[in-house]
Amino acid sequence: MNRRRRIRWRWLHRATALAFLAVLVAAGLLRGDWLRGSMTATTWFGVLPISDPLAVLEITLTSRTWHNDALLGAAVLLAAAVLLGPVFCGWICPLGLLMDLAQTVRGRVLRRLGLRTRRASHVPSRSRALRYFMLGGVIGFALLARVPMYQAVSPINVVAWSLLFASGPALWFVLALIVLEAVFPRLWCRSLCPTGALYDLVGRRAKLRVWVNQRTAGRLQCRRCSVHCPMGIRVMEDYTLAGRPHISDPACTRCGDCIDVCPGDVLRLGFGAATPPEPNDASQPYCPGCDHGDADREEDGKATHVLPVLRK
Repeated sequence: MNRRRRIRWRWLHRATALAFLAVLVAAGLLRGDWLRGSMTATTWFGVLPISDPLAVLEITLTSRTWHNDALLGAAVLLAAAVLLGPVFCGWICPLGLLMDLAQTVRGRVLRRLGLRTRRASHVPSRSRALRYFMLGGVIGFALLARVPMYQAVSPINVVAWSLLFASGPALWFVLALIVLEAVFPRLWCRSLCPTGALYDLVGRRAKLRVWVNQRTAGRLQCRRCSVHCPMGIRVMEDYTLAGRPHISDPACTRCGDCIDVCPGDVLRLGFGAATPPEPNDASQPYCPGCDHGDADREEDGKATHVLPVLRK
């Protein structure tokens, strides 16, 4: 498989998240008029407001008042989620970027030491439901206590401010998140984050999807897409082999990691199913260009068992 194609989406969504974080840091240091605000709400060029929808909801419920600019800024991100899905989580969130980079560094260090790495595994639906309980708890607390507690302790805000001001307690908090990521990969993103839960609910019928090529699906069953999904979605088992046209799991952040590692041109990110290309040669019992030996198992942190080829 072409390595340049393989890393395209991963490095692209890392670049956008890093650029977003760099803009916030630069705005805080330079104090320019082109960007004012914080992680919760910003105004670009004095015209375009961008606000965290959950923050706006929480503050509105606690203060019993609303601000038109904040509501408009929240509407911008909610409209993006309606059209694109929870892309904030996969393409912009600084916490997701930190966890992604921490996972990469940890994997390389452990492989140099000859140890097996651990990647995020499938998440049962009951574990994912915790995010919605967290969302309900944030809303309920705001209504009853009238205190925007979550915005004060949100890991996303803490990460951004710790990088901006390099404060001691905040940096220790970031270190704790990295340790947690090493033990329980993507625990916050997949099972606890109320912001992600809100974007999931809003973006359930988004037009941007990871589409499945029905002509090549099932020929190469390497499970790489399932193993590498940061949200623990069973891409191969629940979608490509099940004959579904696209990944409909609301937790899918459209990060494209599954597309990068797919050796059979089965997956594609877009707004509709394209005319599928001619299927790959299915005469090989293993994915072409892939090594499913010990090195691959060490990289993925689990066995990537190759099932017999299904000939169609």
